[in-house]
Amino acid sequence: MKANPLTRAALLLCFLFVAWAGPNAAARAADNPAVWKYQVKGDFDTVLAHVKTGLEAKQFQISGEENLSKGLENNKAVLGEDKWNTIGFQNATAVHFCSLVFNREVFNLNMDWSVLCPFKVVVYNMKKHPDQITVIFTRPSYLLAKDPHKKAKEVGHKIENRIIEAIKEGLH
Repeated sequence: MKANPLTRAALLLCFLFVAWAGPNAAARAADNPAVWKYQVKGDFDTVLAHVKTGLEAKQFQISGEENLSKGLENNKAVLGEDKWNTIGFQNATAVHFCSLVFNREVFNLNMDWSVLCPFKVVVYNMKKHPDQITVIFTRPSYLLAKDPHKKAKEVGHKIENRIIEAIKEGLH
């Protein structure tokens, strides 16, 4: 079976992230101003479903979902039996989503910002603590912080707050 080039690219990016992150990945994300991180206790599949429900309730459209951990596991023969999961993750799923409201706003201000959409949230857990689920995404406010457009910071914060609100409402 021939692999889709996008699937191979996604797997390579996942592998590179796992190799780069190492055992201190959680500490790095917590200190990284580019990443919003939220943790909740629960069942992985239930939390993932609630994240998606929250996004859809706030009028985000889910455009894709990738089971990143399963992709790595399915390729452990290629990646190395002892190297495909060196930090002990259990599940990692990326959810891609976008907003027509955001698209309309940014397309009428600066087309360069269209690169932000679809947004991506990753939901993951570790084998060591399977009931501790982490939800992360790259902050739009961070990505637009140094953009020279006078509305960049405002738009970045507005969409970031909307995403955070959607995720938290979905989880509670």
